[in-house]
Amino acid sequence: MPPSAKSKSQAATKETSNRYHHGDLKSSLIEAANVILVRDGADALSLRAIAAEVGVSHMAPYSHFKNKKELMHAVATAGFMQMSAAMEKVKASFDKPEELILEYGAACLEFATSNAQLYRLMLGQVETSGRKKTQSRNKKSTSNSSLPMSDLESFSKTPFILLKEAFAMRTSDKALARAQAMGAWSMVHGMSALIIEGHIEVPKGVSLKQFLAAAAFQTEKLTQH
Repeated sequence: MPPSAKSKSQAATKETSNRYHHGDLKSSLIEAANVILVRDGADALSLRAIAAEVGVSHMAPYSHFKNKKELMHAVATAGFMQMSAAMEKVKASFDKPEELILEYGAACLEFATSNAQLYRLMLGQVETSGRKKTQSRNKKSTSNSSLPMSDLESFSKTPFILLKEAFAMRTSDKALARAQAMGAWSMVHGMSALIIEGHIEVPKGVSLKQFLAAAAFQTEKLTQH
């Protein structure tokens, strides 16, 4: 390692150590997990790996995460918080619901395609109200209805809630607003996944916002017939 690179590495380790002693270890571990996620993929994530990335003892992460699953949930939660923040950032700039809905969708699409590995992990960590929960209800176990909602479950709902609120600005029918938001949410997630996996290619010179607007317009035309 060149002297300059070694100095930077030592400086980063010292900074991490300082932040650790100031009680900022958890956020440092999540940041390190994102670095590993982008560089090496989800399979490389482990408590030992993020400890090495941060420069702390391999036992240090256990003060915040019991196991890898808790780490993954924390990283996914942070991802949904970032996605929501990207949506909130455009919220104050648009009054018309149609514009706001498109901006929300574009913000989500931009976030997902710019953070492909994180986005995959985010979707993989969330239990939906479908098959997974149906299976768990069928098991002979005590009800979990009294348990508090996890941070992941809570924050994973925030982007959809923002989208639903935007649709509610166009109608007083709550069921209709929810259905429309669900359709838009599904389109954005589906489009994000297809772009990330290479099944859809955005034409050169076309922004993600323009691409989404064109797709949404064509979908709306089809549903009107």
